[in-house]
Amino acid sequence: MTSKNVVIVGGNAGGGLMAARLKKLLPPDTSIIVLDKAGKVEFQPSYTYVALGSRTEQQVSKDFGNISGDNVKAVKTEVTKVDAANRTVHTDTGEYKYDTLVLSPGARIIQNGFKGAEATYHFWDLQNALKTKDAIGKFRKGKIVISVSNPVYRCPPVPWEMSMMLHEYFTNKGLRDGIEITVAHPVEKPFEMFGPSISGPLTQWLEEMKIKGAFKFMTGMVDPVKKEVVSTNNESLKYDLAIVSPIHEPPDFVKNNDDLKSKMGWGDSNVRNFRNNKYDDIYAIGDLVAPSLGLGMAGVFAHFQADTAATFIADDLTGSYLTIPYNSVAACAMEGGSYGWFAYCDFARKLKDPKIPFPDCTVTGRGRIYKLMHAIYEKYYYASIFGGRN
Repeated sequence: MTSKNVVIVGGNAGGGLMAARLKKLLPPDTSIIVLDKAGKVEFQPSYTYVALGSRTEQQVSKDFGNISGDNVKAVKTEVTKVDAANRTVHTDTGEYKYDTLVLSPGARIIQNGFKGAEATYHFWDLQNALKTKDAIGKFRKGKIVISVSNPVYRCPPVPWEMSMMLHEYFTNKGLRDGIEITVAHPVEKPFEMFGPSISGPLTQWLEEMKIKGAFKFMTGMVDPVKKEVVSTNNESLKYDLAIVSPIHEPPDFVKNNDDLKSKMGWGDSNVRNFRNNKYDDIYAIGDLVAPSLGLGMAGVFAHFQADTAATFIADDLTGSYLTIPYNSVAACAMEGGSYGWFAYCDFARKLKDPKIPFPDCTVTGRGRIYKLMHAIYEKYYYASIFGGRN
């Protein structure tokens, strides 16, 4: 077999794990090139910790170059175009030919995607998490509104998770009585998209913490003069500190390419093997394809998608490999203030029938032990990508 070239776009949860998997599965003469715009591997679930000062930039962001080794090469560069017909990836530093292409660039954050966004804070990228940390550190009294500007954003539960973390943060500082925390969200009740087995207990926990909810509310604009968050239905909430998710979009090289995008405008893929429906030498995983597949944007999905897609790529390039079916489970350790909680959801039925309103979910309860699981997963994440070289 002649040597092959695999190009991976994106070096975080999907792309980084894909590189690690393919290094083990493919012959040593296979060239694996990982292209990433930021040149960093970041553990995005810890952005909330950065915003609250309990994690540093250095702890949640590692040098992308550490992916390199043996037949894997990491290149810091921005992809500008993919020519699928000619198997070529164009970047701002050159062109890369491929036999197999894996797309996992994540979502593109639009920082000023709605009117008044400059008056808000968020923690959906590292630099803005650091800015939010400064704002929270100075906050002493008033109204905090946490909201979203679009139903599609990374980590669907995180607005409520952050509200519970803020409850603990200000309680420990002795300031909680003077601070009102409200989560404004398009759903009709907290965690509605995960079904009653999660929504029920979490609603009770939020009530115990006196965290308010504004439902069927999606931010359309923010008025910094009146200090109001205004919904797309023209409802308004007063704020002293507004934390609003930015608009998430697919990268331009996907958004403007009919060969790479689905009817929804996000990455084209399928849930069996994550192969492109037009080109069998292109795979796409992670946040890029989550809206197209009917999944939320979360690293746990990218992790299992990388496992499955890597085995199909091994089968493509080696001629015979026992492929792994996609594990449609999402297991997540979440913050709940002074304790943590653990949720387990199986999306198998919902993926087969999109009319099913929510996946099969359960919550294990809450306790301090579950807070440790987040830290353990962070370590496992880096170990999986770097193989101990970080």
